[in-house]
Amino acid sequence: MGEQLMNWCGRLWQTWLSVVKIVLQSKLCTPLPAAFKNPHELLILANGPSLSTTLSRAAPFVADKTLLAVNFFVTSPLYETLRPELYLIADPLFWIVPEKRVQLFGTLKEKTVWNLTLFVPVRARRNQQWQPLLAGNPHIRLCFYNTTPVEGFQSFCNAVFRRGWGVPRPHNVLIPSIAVGLRLPFRTIYLAGADHSWLPEITVTDHNVVLMHQKHFYDANHSQAATVTQENLHSARLHTILYHMYVAFKSYFVLEAYARHLGKEILNITPHSYIDAFKRMNP
Repeated sequence: MGEQLMNWCGRLWQTWLSVVKIVLQSKLCTPLPAAFKNPHELLILANGPSLSTTLSRAAPFVADKTLLAVNFFVTSPLYETLRPELYLIADPLFWIVPEKRVQLFGTLKEKTVWNLTLFVPVRARRNQQWQPLLAGNPHIRLCFYNTTPVEGFQSFCNAVFRRGWGVPRPHNVLIPSIAVGLRLPFRTIYLAGADHSWLPEITVTDHNVVLMHQKHFYDANHSQAATVTQENLHSARLHTILYHMYVAFKSYFVLEAYARHLGKEILNITPHSYIDAFKRMNP
């Protein structure tokens, strides 16, 4: 009984803090696109190393889905082949590191010759350096979404997520991608390239430098282990990396509960994925 009371009090405190963060950080009106190639099924293309294999093996399955790409997917030749309708970015380093900003938005402007909705965090509106990089491309439509981290009672979270006032703590791009996808009319959301198999890729050197080999499908053959850069541009320590992983994997269970509340389904089609919150499917 005492533990249950402590858990209830903890959720109450998280709910109160979330309300404060929403009031201070969130934009209350975030319009969404309304027309899609397939309004029933969304396939989120995460950038894990298995994505190329999944796309080649399940080409007919992929062909009739609405596609959502993330982060540096645009740097792959698959971007122009698949022509995703939706694109979402979340990494705060895009607003902090000029090289990443130029590479992402410059490539999007150059390659995009079809209609694309680009989801960008609300807080990025304060940064004026990326918008000129997209100027002049009439095919890219901007939609802003809130990255305000929301925790607390599941019923409270469901109501907030549905209005787009916040998302589960967005420690990676897949979390807001799913949250945004659930706000759209799709009844089924599929996840490809969501390997999340980082644990075996972490090492600590004899000088106590923490390295993680973050492989993506577009750089799996030449990527190398490196330090994890935080938003303050300092290298993350091991406890910080593991804590962020904990928060991310926990957030997927929050999203799974939210999807069930909406009568929707999230299916993970990524082989050997470490995510244990969603049903698996072999397309």
